Amino acid sequence: MKLLRPLRALRALPRRAGAALLEREVRRAAARAPALSGPPEEPRSLFVLRNNDLGDLLVVTPLFEALRRRFPAASIAAGVGDWSRDVLRHNPWISEVLPVNAPWFNKYTAGAGPLGRRAYLRRSPEVQEVARRRFEVGIDVLGSAWGALFLLQAGIPWRLGIRGYAGGCSGAQATVPFDPAEHVGRTALRFAELLGATDLPAVRPQLFLSPEEAQAGERWWADAEPGGRRPRLVIGPGAGLPGKRWPLDRFADLLRGLAGAGHRADLQILVLAGRGEEDLVRALAPLHPGVRTFAEPPDLRTNFALVAACDAVVCHSSLLLHVSAAFARPALTLLGPSFPSASRHQAQWGYPGLSRSLSLPSPAAVLSLLQEELARCAP
Repeated sequence: MKLLRPLRALRALPRRAGAALLEREVRRAAARAPALSGPPEEPRSLFVLRNNDLGDLLVVTPLFEALRRRFPAASIAAGVGDWSRDVLRHNPWISEVLPVNAPWFNKYTAGAGPLGRRAYLRRSPEVQEVARRRFEVGIDVLGSAWGALFLLQAGIPWRLGIRGYAGGCSGAQATVPFDPAEHVGRTALRFAELLGATDLPAVRPQLFLSPEEAQAGERWWADAEPGGRRPRLVIGPGAGLPGKRWPLDRFADLLRGLAGAGHRADLQILVLAGRGEEDLVRALAPLHPGVRTFAEPPDLRTNFALVAACDAVVCHSSLLLHVSAAFARPALTLLGPSFPSASRHQAQWGYPGLSRSLSLPSPAAVLSLLQEELARCAP
């Protein structure tokens, strides 16, 4: 172990040197950029940058309500990747959603590299469109040097970022300190506090379904309940990175346990997974008579409506965790080996009273906890 430490330090040197050079670039850009001497009391427009993955956007959605409460007459725009626009559909707190398919800190455009990122900042029509809107306040929710350069390139004169995470703070006039022990959604609300907000919403994701979407979700479950309402469980075995996953064989043991004697025979189970994860659904579907699946993974809005109409969720640290919290559905969050601490995960990503983070639990332990949740469901 003693020999490994200096080796790790040596490997980290190029990364640190690159980060220092990038931060110097941010400082120089900030010195040339338009700037305000203080936060505008009543800004005409605000721009919130969150070009990250789906769950990353969903977990910070209370920020939009906090900003709207503070600035009811302002135009509030969200800059997000095309992949996550559906997360914000019908959101009443947002004036508009602008496309920002920026190639950093997401799994959809991650292959661009530094040259591709600089090219995006210099030449992308998306950056030019944000600049054309002449926003007065810009918030880089993630807090990175690349996000800071985006706000600077867009000419936004009052800029907020994160201090102590991925750089960029030298390009911001006000920053929120990164705290790994604080919930990501609560950290996002601190941006609103920096702008004078005191009336804050709950730290819980926000999704807004149309009446038609909600009815379709309820109808899908009810179609298999001719004799009356049955308990509804969503299981999400997908998680993107393998290290985030609870092993598939444990999901299989959980389903076999649910099918065993002494458990609810009327249980209805939906196994949900994303594109490229269909093999997980096929492996689990035969293991319980109440399992239902889709031939093709449903779209995001359909997923939201299905979770809204269920009773409980079993998932990884994934989008499903935040979707279940948005609709106040209890969730058991099964952590894979890449998470060293369940309590740390719960503090940063969990929802007290709604979700429980469990580090590589046994199927028997999950089955016991799930029985408690299902016992609260209607017979």
